[in-house]
Amino acid sequence: MAAAMGVRGLLARAWGRPGQRGLAARGPGEEVERAQRTAEQPGPTVFSRILDGSLPAHLLYEDDQCIAFRDAAPQAPVHFLVIPRRPLARISRVAESDAQLLGHLLVVASQTAKAEGLSEGYRVVINEGKHGAQSVYHLHLHVLGGRQLGWPPG
Repeated sequence: MAAAMGVRGLLARAWGRPGQRGLAARGPGEEVERAQRTAEQPGPTVFSRILDGSLPAHLLYEDDQCIAFRDAAPQAPVHFLVIPRRPLARISRVAESDAQLLGHLLVVASQTAKAEGLSEGYRVVINEGKHGAQSVYHLHLHVLGGRQLGWPPG
């Protein structure tokens, strides 16, 4: 099935919108609705499936602590995610002992943004909980750039 569907189809399907990408695939209102329906639950997430290799992703960076990969439904010309290999569900639940890992995620985001040509700037976003539009309960940093971003966000 994976060979017939291809990486784009599998990733879009994993996000719940087969065959669609970009703003139409996962617009702001739709993402909020999805976050409202999604409850934090134990068990595998789409990101744990990427980490274990059962779901392909376009990797931009990997090391023993994290990976960075292109978002399946990009919201900007450049949109990638940085996720820790160790599953932390939410930024609100990190501990003091997670400080080194959190710093590493930001360093990887910065270095990957530079490698992606984002010399004019970019935005780093962490969605937290239902009101923060978190729809995957595995901590992840969105890095968006490649165009002028508006303010305020959301």
